[in-house]
Amino acid sequence: MVSRSSPKLGGAFSRALTYFALATISLFMLLPFFWMVSTSLKIDAEIFTPGIKWIPSQLDWENYTYIFRDLNMEVLFRNTIFVTLIAVVAQIILCSMAGFAFARLHFRGRDVLFLAVLITMTVPFEVLVLPLFILIRRFPFAGGNDLLGNGGIGLMNSYAGIVFPHLVTVYGIFIFRQFFLGFPKELEDAARIDGASRLRIYWSLLMPNSAPVVGTMGLFAFLWAWNDLLWPVIVVKENSMKTLQAGLAIVAQNPSRWGEMMAASVIITLPVIFVFLLLQRFLVQGVATSGLKG
Repeated sequence: MVSRSSPKLGGAFSRALTYFALATISLFMLLPFFWMVSTSLKIDAEIFTPGIKWIPSQLDWENYTYIFRDLNMEVLFRNTIFVTLIAVVAQIILCSMAGFAFARLHFRGRDVLFLAVLITMTVPFEVLVLPLFILIRRFPFAGGNDLLGNGGIGLMNSYAGIVFPHLVTVYGIFIFRQFFLGFPKELEDAARIDGASRLRIYWSLLMPNSAPVVGTMGLFAFLWAWNDLLWPVIVVKENSMKTLQAGLAIVAQNPSRWGEMMAASVIITLPVIFVFLLLQRFLVQGVATSGLKG
């Protein structure tokens, strides 16, 4: 009788140990966020006091008042939301179209071209910053430029310039291609027999059944655009066009304003947490359904 119950006891102990380890790791992961929130509600005397004080003695909301009053958070939020929405929609549409072409269309050099696209994933974005800047600066017929890209500022200080690197990504093309490769070809053949064109198959058959990968791509596109700092700082010089991360960089230039910087970080982080909780189920489904087929 003891031997029969031992496997059950062992399984329960193993689960309890796993849950304890996960809870401990989660606690360590949450500590920086808790410290950020706590610091944003402290007065300067408690922020710079020696030692660690987790709970502020009194809640000071002046840090939040400052960033909304002096940092112009409304404008930063509006710019960031607009750029992020364009990036999410553009990546879902353009990456899915490219993934459909690589998965379902047969043309000469398709696999070689796809391999060349994948190789670009190994190139760090920092290496591409200078070529992208020159392209944006000399964009034809934009910002006073002529056909050769001379005479003006191109797409500098514009929404188009900020969102340009986020319009399409290699990772998005890859996961859409993998998902479309695993889609039942019999359904596509049946739609073609009924007279559906390739565009109709893509838009009316594949995309409505691509919710997991669309949610996954939307989540990643949101995170990439929302958290982008390097590119907006380079391409935007006017305060009226800056994004949240660029605005936070302005606060970070003053090392004595930790309270304001933590308050801005809390406000910037909350939408990310909300979107992740909203779309996290698609993240697991998207990774599982896209697979590595083909």
